Amino acid sequence: MTGAAIERQLEPVQADPNEILTVQQAAQVLKVSYSHMLRLIRGEVDRLPPVQHVRAGRTVRLRRGALAEWIRNVEGHSGDTAVQRVRP
Repeated sequence: MTGAAIERQLEPVQADPNEILTVQQAAQVLKVSYSHMLRLIRGEVDRLPPVQHVRAGRTVRLRRGALAEWIRNVEGHSGDTAVQRVRP
């Protein structure tokens, strides 16, 4: 294999921000369990905002770009106590 071919294999694949992900795929992106991903979507994790998603009946889908934006938002507030969820 030539050096150019190896470099092409090592180039990061640019993910489409409009790609639609299942809950399982989103969990794999975040490297969390399926059940934890559901808690993130429902906003049940303290000090974290809910992940934006689309619901069609019982089906839940997430846009890859929205997930990336959520990650940036959470990174910007890490350690910030102002992002606390109020429980009823």
